[in-house]
Amino acid sequence: MTIAAAIVTLLLAAEFIFAPFNLWSGRTMRNFTTYTGLPPRFATHFLAPVKLVTAFLLVAGLFLRPVSIAGAVLAMVISGFYLVRLAAPGRRDPAGLAGFIVFGALAGLLLALRLMA
Repeated sequence: MTIAAAIVTLLLAAEFIFAPFNLWSGRTMRNFTTYTGLPPRFATHFLAPVKLVTAFLLVAGLFLRPVSIAGAVLAMVISGFYLVRLAAPGRRDPAGLAGFIVFGALAGLLLALRLMA
């Protein structure tokens, strides 16, 4: 179970490490504003730092179970937030929906693994 949790953690951490830098650099900003309907400032000043904190919690959670649980919950919240925004009419993006369903599911799996340990 520990190995499975570590693999899921690394997959999630990779997303949450790179996502903030993609927003700050503007690389994914067009998609963000188009599919969430939110302004760039929200992405760069709020969401990107929250994603970076999530990445930190996930990586630190490799060594501290309670921190891993917090990181998994935060990853689920972020994924859920995106799914709600992407579900609005006119903002449905199949790739975005699929991606955040996968990330949310991985976060849910990590949470389950850590709670069972």
